[in-house]
Amino acid sequence: MLMLKRWLTYLSVLLLAALFYGIYDGYLSHYIFMVVSLLPIFSLLISLPHMLVTKAELSSVPPEIYVDEIFDVHVHIKSKGLSLPKVDIRYFADNITIPNDLVGKRNTRVSVYGCKDDKVPLPISSEHVGCVVINILSIKTYDFIGLFASSVKVPEIRRAFIMPRPIAPVPHPVFPRDKLGGKGLKPKPGGGFAEDYDLRGYRIGDPMNSIHWKLTSKMDKLIVREALVSEKGKIYICFNLFGQPDEIDSIFAQVAYISRYMIARMIEFCLCYYDSSGEAVIAPINEADDYLKVMSVVFQNRIPLTGKPIDKAMWGQADWFYVVRPFTEIDKEEDE
Repeated sequence: MLMLKRWLTYLSVLLLAALFYGIYDGYLSHYIFMVVSLLPIFSLLISLPHMLVTKAELSSVPPEIYVDEIFDVHVHIKSKGLSLPKVDIRYFADNITIPNDLVGKRNTRVSVYGCKDDKVPLPISSEHVGCVVINILSIKTYDFIGLFASSVKVPEIRRAFIMPRPIAPVPHPVFPRDKLGGKGLKPKPGGGFAEDYDLRGYRIGDPMNSIHWKLTSKMDKLIVREALVSEKGKIYICFNLFGQPDEIDSIFAQVAYISRYMIARMIEFCLCYYDSSGEAVIAPINEADDYLKVMSVVFQNRIPLTGKPIDKAMWGQADWFYVVRPFTEIDKEEDE
């Protein structure tokens, strides 16, 4: 549409120059008509070599971005020779996590003048938690009078994960003081050394260094030491994976707070929820990387407005559990 307006403006000027040339039979009218007629060709000839060699690169996304944090992704425009008169960048940033398709979506056009080797900032919204997909739709360079355009190869898509800022849950849970151990002993996965062990008969696949040679010589059969470890209690942090964007923000802010508390004290726990298909998901968290992996998986898919709520079937096997609820739901109960 903008290109069409420019051409209409130029054709209007050309028509006026032609009328002036027809009415006034003089050198000035001839000169004006020739300049207006040849101007597009001249502009294209001096602009085209630089327009064709222009390249664009999209900068990397910051590793940690939090809700309401101001950040930019930059498009590096590289051109040789003269500065480009104008560069148009059209892009959108869509939060693919939150349920409302209209929230977080920014279809934007950025124009830069006199660009040669510049980094153009693209403002990105971090209003809600989730995964923001940054997609450059088109990059166009123009000649000096803006009548001709050349497309530049667009950079690859970038993804930015907007993480929640930890907020204390309401009501505040009474966190477990230990790992809820003392439930008994169980065989150590993978074997190896342990202070506690059990004696049993040899099974195919048992390592030779686990054989108890003294008892084997007495019993006249192979006896092995089976390493045992303390069985820890199950700690479940449960939440509903559906709701309005503000509800989703408040849920994950509380989950972040609880997860930081547990990880700092080396307490193993599980994040539990029902996915969009109604299947139960129980994700074990042993360290910070496990928490980040779970969040990245959750944020990769659109969270629905409604879904299966957390029920006793989810936390029934837990030794300690806490159900995270959105602040809006708690406020409604207090008003009632």
